[in-house]
Amino acid sequence: MKRFYLLLIISCFLFWGTTTSRAYSETPEYYEQVYLNEKQAIDLVFQDLAVEKKTVTITKEQKKIVQKRLKRKIKENSFTFFIGQKNNQDVGYALILDEQGKHFPMTFIVSLDKNATVEQVAIMVYREKRGDEVKRKRFLNQFKNKGSKDSLEVGDDIIHLTGATISSWSVAAGVKKAVVLTEVLIKNNKDGN
Repeated sequence: MKRFYLLLIISCFLFWGTTTSRAYSETPEYYEQVYLNEKQAIDLVFQDLAVEKKTVTITKEQKKIVQKRLKRKIKENSFTFFIGQKNNQDVGYALILDEQGKHFPMTFIVSLDKNATVEQVAIMVYREKRGDEVKRKRFLNQFKNKGSKDSLEVGDDIIHLTGATISSWSVAAGVKKAVVLTEVLIKNNKDGN
């Protein structure tokens, strides 16, 4: 009788193991939710300002600096900045970035003032079935007024959302990337560094 129960328990574990591994190996469902297109995102962050679109190529030296500050590699070799202007003066910048979520990238805009301090973050496109709570202002408002002196990391100065932990990390990583890129590629060049 003991042998029967032992075989039954082993069979259950083997069956459970194969069904769960199949569930995790299935292709994730693509579930695109578009909240803002490019024009709507630019209008949201710059409102009535004149906007210039400028693509900046990153040098090898700049890329090393950015990667060191981000503590990760970046694959892009150029970035498109949107520059908000008033009276022919640059008053702010914005970047539209993609950051990898659990399975698919999410697209969002980060606007910064002329000192590379975050003014606003908005989710434009979310492509996962779950985790889109990161689009809520309650989460995104945590980034306001943060800059290069802030860690911009979940668990430090950013509180993640339960049920959207990976997405929370992804948005935080993207916002930090926007701050560092704006400092290295735009602000430092204007300051003469």
